[in-house]
Amino acid sequence: MPLTATPLTTAKFYSTTSIDESTLAGVSGVMTHTYTAEVDHDFRRWLTAIGKFTYGTLDYQGDGRLDKTYSLEGDVIYKLSRSLWLKGTLRRDILISNIAGNNTASTVVMIGARVQN
Repeated sequence: MPLTATPLTTAKFYSTTSIDESTLAGVSGVMTHTYTAEVDHDFRRWLTAIGKFTYGTLDYQGDGRLDKTYSLEGDVIYKLSRSLWLKGTLRRDILISNIAGNNTASTVVMIGARVQN
């Protein structure tokens, strides 16, 4: 549910739980919990910044493996017109596993355009 701190700033919290498939032998499924906190701020009607932090756990059923995920993301949206938006994203993803050798980290940069009629 969104919380409006000011007319220009909105804070949101999302939480999801799902049971997912796994390709690992001996694992019947993965219990996934994800929690996301997001803050959106409109600097102008045409310029919006979004910050997100996500924490999640992946519990592999029948294996004992437990992964923790962390993600920190920043977006900037520049609205050229009602029908053309430009968006830039910078995100850092980290996975920490209790199984040696399975930790990962990545940085993602995306630039895109949204065209709607």
